[in-house]
Amino acid sequence: MTPLFFFGTLMDADVLGLVIGRAVAPGELEPARLHGFRRVRARRASYPVLVPDPGASVEGVLWRAGTALERARLDAYEGPGYALAPVEVETAAGERVRALVYRAVPGALEPSEEPWDLARWQARYKAAYLRLGERLREADPP
Repeated sequence: MTPLFFFGTLMDADVLGLVIGRAVAPGELEPARLHGFRRVRARRASYPVLVPDPGASVEGVLWRAGTALERARLDAYEGPGYALAPVEVETAAGERVRALVYRAVPGALEPSEEPWDLARWQARYKAAYLRLGERLREADPP
């Protein structure tokens, strides 16, 4: 499968694990950079969107793993506001990798001017998000 580049909440291994339904193995998320974009908070939301910017780059992670079921869970998590788009990212080792990224669908999510930061999101929203995710998972039929 084509690797995925995560630039937002899915960079957090706990969040990714909750979404895909299993623990994320150490080393499964590889640091990578996407050139030509900047990351900002979506208006009226706690999560980010990418905005084209030729002089910028976005730090994120590359995920080369994943089953078809895990990809389906990711698609459901991202919802109709995002669609997969092809990109090329650069790993920390300098390798250029073709990947897919969840980009905001035009007109679905409006970007703000506020930069988005994972550490700030984790400090403010992560605990509540994980509690909600666990409650939703417990409510799923067996």
